[in-house]
Amino acid sequence: MFSEKIHRNLYLFGVCSLAFGIMMGAVPTSVPQFILLGNWIIEGDFKRKWHQLKSNKLFWIISSLFFIHLIGLLYTSDLNAGIKDIRIKLPLLFLAMLFFTTKPLDKKEFKFLLICFLVGSFVNTAWCLLYNFILHTSGTVRDASRFMSHIRLGLYLNVAIACCIYFISNSVKYSYKIFFGVVLLYFIFVLFALGLASGIINLLVLCLFALPVLLFKQKNYIKIISIIAIISFSYFGYKFINSVFNSQHSLHLTENNIPQKFNSIGHVYLNDDNLTQKENGNYVFINIQPDELKSEWQRRFPADSFCYAPVSHNLQRYYVLIRYMASKGLNKDSLSLSMLNDEDFINIKNDVTNYLFPQWNFMHKRIYEFVWEYDEFINERNINGHSLTMRLYFWKAAIIVIKKNSLFGVGTGDVQSALDKTYVETNSPLNEDWYKRPHNQFLTITVALGLFGLLIFLFSFLYPIIILRKYFHALFWPYCLILSLSFILEDTLETQAGLTFYAFFYVLFVSRAFFKKQQNLGD
Repeated sequence: MFSEKIHRNLYLFGVCSLAFGIMMGAVPTSVPQFILLGNWIIEGDFKRKWHQLKSNKLFWIISSLFFIHLIGLLYTSDLNAGIKDIRIKLPLLFLAMLFFTTKPLDKKEFKFLLICFLVGSFVNTAWCLLYNFILHTSGTVRDASRFMSHIRLGLYLNVAIACCIYFISNSVKYSYKIFFGVVLLYFIFVLFALGLASGIINLLVLCLFALPVLLFKQKNYIKIISIIAIISFSYFGYKFINSVFNSQHSLHLTENNIPQKFNSIGHVYLNDDNLTQKENGNYVFINIQPDELKSEWQRRFPADSFCYAPVSHNLQRYYVLIRYMASKGLNKDSLSLSMLNDEDFINIKNDVTNYLFPQWNFMHKRIYEFVWEYDEFINERNINGHSLTMRLYFWKAAIIVIKKNSLFGVGTGDVQSALDKTYVETNSPLNEDWYKRPHNQFLTITVALGLFGLLIFLFSFLYPIIILRKYFHALFWPYCLILSLSFILEDTLETQAGLTFYAFFYVLFVSRAFFKKQQNLGD
């Protein structure tokens, strides 16, 4: 309908808008894809496009992951969930269709696309910092990311960091090197400021693989400085983590950490010697006068009261209350409750269990949570809400389902229902609110589509890498490493943000390598 130049400009606008929009949430991610698809349809020339796709085995291999999910609809019992999953997976098909039938981006266009992605990453993280540290200073770690889950944000920021390193390495002007160096440090700062633990772990793994390559051709003094910086970072990181661990578990030798029989007015204290939970080095389940706590709290906050009946009412408040009082080194009775101030009561009603929690940065909060999860797990206590230890039960349930449906799985839409049933049948210690998917992409694929589906997935992911390994852009390898790590602890392809992270970048890199190989063969 339009001239070739107009269609090309619309295509460039679409892909660059998508590179920016994937950092900005669902709508900015979806709209550029509609623009790309609409432009592709209006452009016409379907005979040529079909001929290109028909003879391109890479297109069919990559899109086979979409088609195998489509086949999984034939034997699913929850068609609505299956269709929702197909809708999420759709970019696997049409982005591959677009990229393999459109002239690839040249070097200048590709660099501009990367710049758009970096701008989107900056806008995203700037808003996160503004929201969490100025507009809402008491946000939790899980709420730190505003446009996507904190796990997905960590993935994208690692790619942004890799992009910065690429620009630093390939820029001739020192002003460009300095600029992208500052942006690089900013993104690393954001990872720590927002407590994106998985993103930091991915960054450390990325550095472990990338630094030997990056430093190999550098001058000796740069190598020495880099090694010193790495050792220093590792040392201070270890010291910080160890200090958080010790502050939580090193027992304070105070009178309130010794079980007492009676309080100051002669009421009997409850002491549980079998529970060794601590907050800031103070025992939680000792020196408790539950009747005094209940009556005093109810007097202050009648609409927020709790009781200890078999069918408990707001018992979570009681649990938060005694943990909070323990964090301040107090006994748990009416006298100690009277020592709390208005800020303390606000914290408790917001389910804050440690009085220092609002003062910590997100990284400190995340390490504290890991320490608490570790202590709960090794002492076989409550694991609900603990992201790492719950994964063990997610994986266990997934493996049970796989054993019952090993070849073809339960179907595209039945993953959650099959897992829910297994959690109940195995008397899982997880509460129903935490009946989640496996949080492992390989297990999730196998639950849905069986070993057959897993093989298709692995083949669609690995085969293009193997045959095009000599033609990939340098940025593909850090991206591939980050993506592979995400498959281990996350259902990366089960959300729009995660699926787009795979479909957009992976197909973009593969299609560019494919056309580059064709050009070399043509020469």
